[in-house]
Amino acid sequence: MRWSIQRQLLAPMLLVVVVASVLSSGVSAWVGSSWARREETDRLGRVVATLTDVSFPLQETVLQKMAGLSGADFVVWDQQQVVQSATLPLDNSSRELLKRVPETGPLSDLSRNPTLVIQGRSFLTANVPLRLRGSRPLSLLVLYPEDRWWTATRGAILPPTIAGGVTALIAVALTTWWAQRFVRPIAQLSRQSEEIANGVFQPMLLPTRDDELRDLTQSINRMVEQLTRYEQQVRRSERLKTLGQLGAGLAHQLRNWLTGARMALQFHARECPLGANAESMEMALQQISLMESYLQRFLKLGAGRSETSRPTERKEVLLPQLIEEVLSLISPRARHVGVEIQWLPPNEPSIVLGDREELQELLVNLLLNGIDAAVQSNTTPWVRIQVDSNQSHRVSLRISDNGPGPNPTIAAQLFEPFVTDKPEGTGLGLAVAKQIVEAHNGKLSWRREANETLFEIELPSN
Repeated sequence: MRWSIQRQLLAPMLLVVVVASVLSSGVSAWVGSSWARREETDRLGRVVATLTDVSFPLQETVLQKMAGLSGADFVVWDQQQVVQSATLPLDNSSRELLKRVPETGPLSDLSRNPTLVIQGRSFLTANVPLRLRGSRPLSLLVLYPEDRWWTATRGAILPPTIAGGVTALIAVALTTWWAQRFVRPIAQLSRQSEEIANGVFQPMLLPTRDDELRDLTQSINRMVEQLTRYEQQVRRSERLKTLGQLGAGLAHQLRNWLTGARMALQFHARECPLGANAESMEMALQQISLMESYLQRFLKLGAGRSETSRPTERKEVLLPQLIEEVLSLISPRARHVGVEIQWLPPNEPSIVLGDREELQELLVNLLLNGIDAAVQSNTTPWVRIQVDSNQSHRVSLRISDNGPGPNPTIAAQLFEPFVTDKPEGTGLGLAVAKQIVEAHNGKLSWRREANETLFEIELPSN
């Protein structure tokens, strides 16, 4: 049988509250009833003491007055049990019943005395001897209505009983509310755990109270963040694995075709002197080399770096010279789509440590990405390149454009493979760029500034 935490909290708390209320009201009722009985007995005892000490005959008029004061009825008879006076009419059967009342002496607790039913009414009785001087021995029979006796007792019992019951109900309500208030965050944590088990990684709102439940909620939120990052890493690994599996054959085939195209162009250049068009032929060969390098990077992106992979060759690379070489490759594309390239060379030479081919591919990817974004600008499109080497042992390269920027829906996953908002894009350019920068122990970031999209690269200099 399931025993919920709420029940585990409520059961002992309610038991303690109810027992305490019952005991408190019971003790109060017992004390009140004892006090009420003692008051009734004392009041009646004072009247009886007055009657037993009088020096004049107890006529019926005197007894009637005392009956009005005490609420009891009185009967005076002699030793032969002959009624001398009484406050209520007595028939023969009533007299016979009264004869059974033994002599009780002074009044103490009427509830311990014999009970008689006379003329359909129940009475608590007492038989007290009278001490009349100069008179034959007489006895005073006291008949106190039992309903009057218990009415006084109930009047003393009911208030504490009702108060105890109301207190118990209020305590039960407050205890139930408090238990629910305590258990509600636990139930929310349980639902959150189920959602996490179902793959929904959403953080919870922190409770307002600073207690252990708040600490537990913070721990679960940290776990959610870690699971979210882990899920992203797993998805990225799955994408890269899929990329490696599907693209290996295609990339290998494309490299073969490019090799054939390179050989054909080189053979054509030897057979047919180009003269003024030699520069165009050289640029075409450079584009083919760049495509081969890109395909090689494509294969590395899918397979990942391993111990057998060729490590990045770290050499000094003059960054401005490399940028100018890359600009000669992408300038035709920029002129074709009407994008202005703004190259702001640094005043001092900026040298970075890295693989020249990989850095060239990095610049090509970021510049082509900027050109594609600038084309969508509502004003004259441009792409700006700046280099800053003022930082110690670091060179900062900034590539900005005046395009509309990435779609907000993919902004957080901009460097993930296959993430793109371009209809014709593959989502690999920025992923490759990030891998190259990280392989060079650098940092790649982006942000929006004054309607511009800025990609910033930090690379080690020496």
